[in-house]
Amino acid sequence: MPRCVSTLTSWAVVGLAAGLLTSCEQGPDVDEQLENRMMLLDLPPNRWIEYHSSEQAGWWRKGHAGLAYDSRRGHLHVFGADTHGKDWDNVVHTFIPIERRWIHRGDDAPTNSYRLNSEGTPVSGIQSMQPWAMHTFDGVEYDPVTDSLLVAGSPDHNPIAKTVSGVRRDPLWRYDLQRDAWQPIPVNNGGSHPFFGAASAFDTARKEMVICSGDLWEWPAGGSEVDAAGPSLKCLHRTMAFDSRHQSLYLFGAYERSNHVWKLERDPVTDRPERWVELTPGGDRCPAYTTAPVAFDQENGVFLLIVDDPAKGSDKAYTFLYDPTANAYRKISGAALPKVGMNFMMAWDPIHKVFFLITGSWNSPTK
Repeated sequence: MPRCVSTLTSWAVVGLAAGLLTSCEQGPDVDEQLENRMMLLDLPPNRWIEYHSSEQAGWWRKGHAGLAYDSRRGHLHVFGADTHGKDWDNVVHTFIPIERRWIHRGDDAPTNSYRLNSEGTPVSGIQSMQPWAMHTFDGVEYDPVTDSLLVAGSPDHNPIAKTVSGVRRDPLWRYDLQRDAWQPIPVNNGGSHPFFGAASAFDTARKEMVICSGDLWEWPAGGSEVDAAGPSLKCLHRTMAFDSRHQSLYLFGAYERSNHVWKLERDPVTDRPERWVELTPGGDRCPAYTTAPVAFDQENGVFLLIVDDPAKGSDKAYTFLYDPTANAYRKISGAALPKVGMNFMMAWDPIHKVFFLITGSWNSPTK
């Protein structure tokens, strides 16, 4: 059963909307859930609205963690840790928008349970198997076919890796949301690949998770292994997002700041990935950026992204649209936010037609 937790803050912006409230196992009644849903459906457009807020943070947003939108339930799922020897978060945190509360799926595995299984795969947990606490960046996606979370990450910065030797397989992971159970997924018939700093998106047209990490990788929905699809860019600190209107994949951000956008071109006959094309958007001037929360608005056919102001001493972030048809940015006036820092936690909610953004860190309230 989900235990009582302190929730984070979500922000929501309509049309193109998000908060911290202490929440326990028992959710709100039906009338309150209806009020929440009506509020989400009636938010003013092109503005960020604090939807869920509290000053108490028993759990906080991790900058190196990722988020996925659950299209079956309308929930937001977060997984990942900042590790570096201080953060051992390796459970799934779920935000239920119409209930305005978070549930915490299990408990962090004790450090003495970190080990290798018989196949040389890093696992943890006592009552059930869990991955090691690890950075996930933009490597968390929802698979609507199997009703699972798909995770491409690697515990490179977990200090236990220095004491546990013999790792033979560094897999990806599938989390079954109905059974609350983890399953390691091998790469190329038992091979290994460090998916540290991966960027990913779920391609709903081709029903697969696409992962950019050294090479380009494809993970078919329900597939038992992950295969390389061809060469790719360096994707550390990038965000990948899928344009469901044109069935195309895009990359935003870079380890070295850039305001360029990259689009994946496919062979017109085989539909196989062919190359990434670098685009220089027109429109409003957008500052060069590294990590940026990005999500695609299926209603309007545009991406929304949050870009920190690079000016020295500035604590602001700005909201931009990227129109893939026009290859142009448009700045949304009156939609500035406090600087978001390293953040991969924004999703489009097609039920209420809003974006949800989660912000905050270990030393500041999560909003």
